Amino acid sequence: MRRDGITRPDQWADKWGIGRTALRTAMVGRQSQAGTWVRPDVRTLSRLGKALGVPLIYLIEQFYDDLGDAQALWPQVPVIGWIDAGGVGEEDIQPKYVPVNMDLALQGTVVAFRVRGNSMCSGLRPIYNGDVILVDSQNKSRAGSRVVARRADGSYVCRSLALGPTSTLSVRPSDNPSSAMIPLSSEEEVVGKIVEIRSFDT
Repeated sequence: MRRDGITRPDQWADKWGIGRTALRTAMVGRQSQAGTWVRPDVRTLSRLGKALGVPLIYLIEQFYDDLGDAQALWPQVPVIGWIDAGGVGEEDIQPKYVPVNMDLALQGTVVAFRVRGNSMCSGLRPIYNGDVILVDSQNKSRAGSRVVARRADGSYVCRSLALGPTSTLSVRPSDNPSSAMIPLSSEEEVVGKIVEIRSFDT
């Protein structure tokens, strides 16, 4: 903080994109209601390492010297809903969180969905029933991409973006090129672009 000419931890946290509470936890420690010490997650340590100019592994060794909690280091994103791709059912979503690589985790805009149905199972990157898809909510994408859209009733669907006959943005309800294009209506909002597809067992 002295190096950066900053006297308040909250200002330094803001400068380096570190959560204020997370920085305080790293500096002075914090205990959970159960009485165990809370340790910074790997995203916080990655940003802290960049701010301090030290390797991430150095900070991991400082805070996770036992490494018995190594699974907690791996960044995860929440699975926030089911994607309707031609299936039915309202069963509980499992898993609740999925691990992601550091680049996706640090974006802070990636969420996951679980797919129900097989309407998007064609093409070079098929999406099958039960797959988990990662979606970048900051990237609304453009024609030629597959996206997740939210309907007016709050449900989510997979769509392929395309340009309609009048050059307006339209969607296909499946990956089948012969399927009819549907104008992207006010009842559907693009949540984000699909950036990764994972089979159920990965």
